[in-house]
Amino acid sequence: MISKYEKYIKSFSFVLLLLVMFKYSLASTLQLQKIGALDLGGKTYPEWWYTGTNPVLYGVSVADSKVDIKIGENSYSTTSNDSGAWSYPTVLDKGDYKITISQGVETLSFTLHLGQNVPENVGSTSAESTQSATNVPTTGFNQYVALSFGFGVILLATYFYFSTDSKKKSVFENRMIKED
Repeated sequence: MISKYEKYIKSFSFVLLLLVMFKYSLASTLQLQKIGALDLGGKTYPEWWYTGTNPVLYGVSVADSKVDIKIGENSYSTTSNDSGAWSYPTVLDKGDYKITISQGVETLSFTLHLGQNVPENVGSTSAESTQSATNVPTTGFNQYVALSFGFGVILLATYFYFSTDSKKKSVFENRMIKED
């Protein structure tokens, strides 16, 4: 009875594997790389301090895509070039600004403190700053890649299992039944 559905299971497994690979190969990579001359080094924090004013925001996203930038209540947009790089020059005075950068379903949000130095208590190891340890950390793209790879291996194994010679398969199944 399995042989009746083997053809469908093979096709389904192969198509599902292709869809998973296609989806994650096109996954967005929205990043904010620099705020003015401040290189963020790939880090994302809920707050950034910049001692100057009117910084240019630099980042990367999917090539030739629209990047939406919301500063306070005002919305702007820019388009990434063919290599995915984008920039947006701001016109902001000294103060605190809530900034949200989005492209597709990805969003980066942070508060930008312009014209200010980093407060001394930021980055300290006092009890006040360590109380946020109960928050669940944000997972990165690596976890998605690992899960996709594991799922792909399972699908590939399923595909090879059902595409093998039925005689070899029955020998394998008989061995597995005897071992139990």
